[in-house]
Amino acid sequence: MKKRRILHHLFMFDWKLHGIAALLPVLVFLVLEVSALSDCLTSGIQIVHTVFIPCVAWTIMLHLHPLFEEGAYHTLVLQYRKWIWVDAGRFFLVYFGGYIVLMATILELDFSALPFLVYVHHILLLLLFLFVGMSLMLWTQKFEYALALILMYTLLEIVTRGQFMPWPHVFQFDDNLTDPLYQSKVQRVGVLTILFAGLSGIRLWQRS
Repeated sequence: MKKRRILHHLFMFDWKLHGIAALLPVLVFLVLEVSALSDCLTSGIQIVHTVFIPCVAWTIMLHLHPLFEEGAYHTLVLQYRKWIWVDAGRFFLVYFGGYIVLMATILELDFSALPFLVYVHHILLLLLFLFVGMSLMLWTQKFEYALALILMYTLLEIVTRGQFMPWPHVFQFDDNLTDPLYQSKVQRVGVLTILFAGLSGIRLWQRS
């Protein structure tokens, strides 16, 4: 009963603080799920990692960004330690649940139809977006800058389908998922994730 009250409090806190923005991944999930059920998605897997996963990352950034503001380490962070596992649990329940349902609909319950590397890619993409957002918020002190840069990057990648632009491409738009080039792309995402995690760690260490 106590845990239910805590979860209710946290969900209501998000709603009061962020309004409809807190429900963005849920709304995106509903749109994509309806499209998948009606066979409107021509590239379902690509839609999952270029739309759903970035929306999840953006919402988590929105929820956590007050912790990265100057002075929060000695105030909010110490209090948030009491709630972090509850928060992690509810994010996992809602967002991973949405991911599983969406992928099950697209793959028609045959998860083995995709190489295991695809699921690794999705996990790394979520972590990459989170650490990129975290490092940008820590170094620029502006959540809006982090959001704008991530949104611009995602849109340009989708429009150009991961071509032409002179930066590392992290999305996979080719259906050939056994191509060695795809494997190298996933490795690149892993390296970038470690890099931005390190940048975030350095900034947090400087603050402490």
